[in-house]
Amino acid sequence: MNSIVTEIANIIKSEDNYIKRERKIICFFLNLIKEIMALALAKVDDEMITKVKAQGYQIDKKNERSINMAFGEVRYVRRRYVCPGKQARYPLDELMGFDKYKRYSILAVKNILEVSSVATYRNTALAVNCLSGFNISHMQGGNLVKRAGENIKAGQEADSRTDAAGT
Repeated sequence: MNSIVTEIANIIKSEDNYIKRERKIICFFLNLIKEIMALALAKVDDEMITKVKAQGYQIDKKNERSINMAFGEVRYVRRRYVCPGKQARYPLDELMGFDKYKRYSILAVKNILEVSSVATYRNTALAVNCLSGFNISHMQGGNLVKRAGENIKAGQEADSRTDAAGT
């Protein structure tokens, strides 16, 4: 804890410009949060080994992944498990709700969608880039909104098929 306080004190003393000083402090804290999150994810992944192996899975390999969360991009390593006759899986990603091939956490997407509901894609990107720990382009924001709309529509269609089948 003392080293963190010392580092922040050094930032405060080293910068005369108020805005630059505060930006450096924010960057320091965001990086600290991302490092702690990566360590926490590694700990949870380690703790899942016994439970997943009890389900008949074996560790296949470890892969690195990065995902943009509300506070920034987190890089972490997680285990991939395989079991004969079943699809390979990443239990840590499942636990966290991190979709395969997606770059944003559920909360990050939710925040982007909330801003985009009252702003243009360009203004959404500006807000995200200023207020979160990661950057997106207006095109990425627009694509997230479109995909979310498609997912909602697919869910509604599935619900209506289920309702029709139950009648």
